[in-house]
Amino acid sequence: MISTQKLVWPLLALVAIAQSAALFDMVYARDRLLKSGQEVTLAVKPLDPRDIFRGDYVTLGYDISTLTKSTTETDPDFTGFSVGAPAYVTLASGPDGKWAETHVGSRYPSKVAPGEAVIKGRVKQVWQDGNNAVTNVIVRYGIETYFIPEGTGRALEDKVRSHEVKAIVAVAADGTAALKGLIVDGERHEDPPLL
Repeated sequence: MISTQKLVWPLLALVAIAQSAALFDMVYARDRLLKSGQEVTLAVKPLDPRDIFRGDYVTLGYDISTLTKSTTETDPDFTGFSVGAPAYVTLASGPDGKWAETHVGSRYPSKVAPGEAVIKGRVKQVWQDGNNAVTNVIVRYGIETYFIPEGTGRALEDKVRSHEVKAIVAVAADGTAALKGLIVDGERHEDPPLL
């Protein structure tokens, strides 16, 4: 009969290996997304400059963070979005190089034109205007926080407020997005965290 004590160490080793493999997979997937994802640039809006536990950061908002049914081509079930549900936003680059939404739906679109990208987010809030004619949806994509060297958050936030900053976002074929870096006054800064 095998003692319980002899089984503990192999089980602990197996758990450690599984946890290490899961962490490696997360880092590898993010690195692959940053290197091979379709790159889009989005104009940003600031929200909050400092997190005392993790150093300086800038919280970014995007035009595609608040979507309105009356101004966006949508699936018929746009009003059926609920908090926590997925939202797929099709982006296209305009002649000025600015990426903007062209379609919003609760499922990945069946047709995506060349030069378009589909970014997946999660619905954070849904509301209707006073007469229930217009539905608004707030979506988060996981690209809203950018960490920067300590002590530089306020200066970067000031630049974001004056519309001199764009976000560089890598988008995978399934809609997963990762923030690669920022373009500040025309200068590209790519130093995202691994996770």
